[in-house]
Amino acid sequence: MKVATGIFAGLAVFAVGSAAFDVSCNSNYASYYGQNSARNQQALGEYCKDATEDVIVLAFMNGFPNLLLNFANACETTFDGSTLLHCPSMAEDIKYCQSQGKAVIISMGGASGSYGFSSDADGTSFANTVWDMFFKGSATQRPFDDAVLDGIDLDIEGGSGSGYSAFINQLRSHYATDTSKKYYITGAPQCPFPDAYLGSTLNSAWFDMVYVQFYNNYCGLNAYPTWFNYGDWDNWAKTTSVNKNVKIFIGAPGSAAAASSGYVDGSTLSTIYNAVRANYTSLGGIMTWDVSQARTSGLASSIRSMLNAGGTCGSNGGGSTTSITSATSTTSTATTNTVSTPATTSTDSATSSSHTAYSTEPSSTAATPTNCPVSGQPCTGSQQGCDGQRFALCNGGVWYLQNCAPGTYCYMSGSSATCDWANGRATDTCSVSGSSSLKKRLDMNEVASITKPQLRPRPAHPKSTVPTRVEFVAGSLSNGTYSTVVKVQADKQAFTGNWAISFNLPSGQTVDSTSRGSVNVSKSIVTVRSDITKEKSKNMAAIFKISGSYANDYALPDASSAVFVSV
Repeated sequence: MKVATGIFAGLAVFAVGSAAFDVSCNSNYASYYGQNSARNQQALGEYCKDATEDVIVLAFMNGFPNLLLNFANACETTFDGSTLLHCPSMAEDIKYCQSQGKAVIISMGGASGSYGFSSDADGTSFANTVWDMFFKGSATQRPFDDAVLDGIDLDIEGGSGSGYSAFINQLRSHYATDTSKKYYITGAPQCPFPDAYLGSTLNSAWFDMVYVQFYNNYCGLNAYPTWFNYGDWDNWAKTTSVNKNVKIFIGAPGSAAAASSGYVDGSTLSTIYNAVRANYTSLGGIMTWDVSQARTSGLASSIRSMLNAGGTCGSNGGGSTTSITSATSTTSTATTNTVSTPATTSTDSATSSSHTAYSTEPSSTAATPTNCPVSGQPCTGSQQGCDGQRFALCNGGVWYLQNCAPGTYCYMSGSSATCDWANGRATDTCSVSGSSSLKKRLDMNEVASITKPQLRPRPAHPKSTVPTRVEFVAGSLSNGTYSTVVKVQADKQAFTGNWAISFNLPSGQTVDSTSRGSVNVSKSIVTVRSDITKEKSKNMAAIFKISGSYANDYALPDASSAVFVSV
């Protein structure tokens, strides 16, 4: 899982011999070891002298079925006359870690190497080899001598998905012969659903735990709550997974240097963990890449503290369907309000965008609270709420407020708070679950006149030098002017900071400005080009607004007309 270099997908199979590890907990912590990512990697045993991690994943077995191993500075000796690593010191550390109640597994794959199965027969055969060399078999050359590992992790960053289900099934048949241990199967896909390399395996084979990589993608932890899609994986756990009690882990970078994007500090990660824990019983804990990064940055100790403080054991997976956020836009059904004074507009100098004035009178059709949710103030049960561009969660009887992602606003969807694009809706709503909005928009007549199907976002995969998804979402509308949000999301690999997107403009619209880069209009074709001096070298998403005027009826551009180029 050398995550900074490309797509990560994985699964793990391991056995735990100590009662200290309990799969039913939502407070387990797994971390990777072996690639010296922070350039200060210590001996394996040093990381097992305290109770920080529950699972250590050794990285990597970077060649199979022709076996190759690489553990950087942790092991550099080989068997005589062979290229196969022989690691006696690691073997002793493995046994020590296991004596401390930790599971130690080995990762197959990685960002570079020569690996993959050509058939189910290959997968089945290699499962026998793995059992003999790393578990309770009797191979002549065993890299860790008499140490018996607790499992296998598959970090597959390329190739086909052939043979992996057969590999798991055969390995499980070996596990069944050993009743002295309880064995587990876990997976570690990237957050975009479904996973590019092991999606079919996740759907067809038994998994006890799934480590979802919430980084290096548009759905990473840094995009919480708008694009963070834990709910997609929870839904998979309940509806598709063979094991409806499967546990889902939040995968996080161990430091800002551990991934291209997605790193969040301990405080933010704690907020996300607690929100997920409060809403989804499928939660199993947290995973990090890697242990050297997480220990050096201090994130590992923060993770252990938050898991100890909030974790519980004994709950089954396949949790509730309560939504924290929505990563897709919805179209509101506007109603007409009769008002005695016309709407006015004001300019917010911080964002240089036009906002519509709102009435502060409560709705007469439902009981409403007297205050917006206020951080630290009392609340009840699992209430959620909204205050403009902030969402609120009730935890321990008090409100906790967090900012929505830039450009999005908080709306109530049933009893759940959702950060979403405005799509013509009010942008300073204030409400809590069980009550209606405190503020009503005064220009609903204009919004209601818009043809609703033309406001419905229709994402498309455009012609592109890098596989991407493009989506247009209605932003704000006022007196014949508009803003449209343009979302470009990379499917698998990042695009450079030197990019351009072109698309057809709907009839009757003009474009005056863009919030990112520069814009040019030639007849009905709009081209937005990045400002390379202000862009990151690698990007998984570009989200910006175009603004202009429209005549007659407002409509979104056709995403299928888009062409995206990255050089």
